[in-house]
Amino acid sequence: MALKEIGRKIQLAREEKGVTQLELAKMLGLTQAALSNYELGKRRLYLNLIEKIANYLEKPVSYFLDDSIPDDNNEISDETIECLANKIRQLNAFEISELNQFIDYLLWRKLNEQ
Repeated sequence: MALKEIGRKIQLAREEKGVTQLELAKMLGLTQAALSNYELGKRRLYLNLIEKIANYLEKPVSYFLDDSIPDDNNEISDETIECLANKIRQLNAFEISELNQFIDYLLWRKLNEQ
């Protein structure tokens, strides 16, 4: 499996968990720059680090090593939906309105890219 694919999965799992690069890097004893390089596929990952990442992000190691990568097929996990819902609950009415407009824009852009 390509380093870029593993790195992309790390980024997706980290974002799904609501953790910043800096937060995860500190948990792993890395610099933010090092984690960024892993996520970009610019730096080799060893299994022991993948195991630590999997542990912190509460994913099986196989999630990162499997050949398939999550795509835009509209299959969203319940965990992701709950994570987003928790974040939305923290917003005020104005921020929710802005979020709604941004979602409308994303949907418009997706429709017009095809």
